[in-house]
Amino acid sequence: MKFFAFFIIALYQPTLLAESIDIIVENYPPYAYKENGKFTGLSTDITQHILKDSGIKVKSWAFAPWKRAFLLATEKPGTLLYTVVRKPNREKLFHWIGPISDRNIYIYKLKKRQDIKASSLEEIKSKGYTIGTVIGTAATEQLKSEGLNVTETVNYEQTVHMILLGRTDLVVFLEYSLAFLAKQAGSNYAEFEKILLLDGSKKYYIVIQKNTDPNIVERLQQSFDKLKSSGTLTEIQRQYLQ
Repeated sequence: MKFFAFFIIALYQPTLLAESIDIIVENYPPYAYKENGKFTGLSTDITQHILKDSGIKVKSWAFAPWKRAFLLATEKPGTLLYTVVRKPNREKLFHWIGPISDRNIYIYKLKKRQDIKASSLEEIKSKGYTIGTVIGTAATEQLKSEGLNVTETVNYEQTVHMILLGRTDLVVFLEYSLAFLAKQAGSNYAEFEKILLLDGSKKYYIVIQKNTDPNIVERLQQSFDKLKSSGTLTEIQRQYLQ
């Protein structure tokens, strides 16, 4: 009898282990961050919903710098990572679940600045508007290469403060990032107006290492599909644009 019980436990143990994963993520508000000691954020909320629906258990859930997080997610089966831009050179490294949100980078002005009117980079340049951006980012380099008047800041928080204080005419932001940081600065997303879409070519995904148990991948994808078709995905996204 003891041998039979041991055999049953041994038989099912691999299945139990296979249905648990490790999650690693970069601190990237508002997509992933900690609040009152708990993981939260747009991507975190979506991930928690599909984990609950799929019944997949989590062995560990941790922050890591982006380079380390990405490396672990490519090397260790059963490792899930978010928030990841889908690009051709990454395609074969992961199973892709999503997209969980657009990655739309806009040039914004304050709505109250009725004097600012432009609908193209050429017009922004010709009118001499200043654009607040973060030093070293791809958006900054793009705008500088095209000869626009860029005001560089050390971080996105400073960029928001610059436009609220009238020290720059425009700013460059992801939608969700601006909504999050505007609220932290005592403003809100509704006070800003989109001038121009700078880049809308990519989207954000949840990814899981390519050699992960196919059953886990399938269950996570099915749960995401349910989240999307039910309208819950859109509801979560809307919460982060308030």
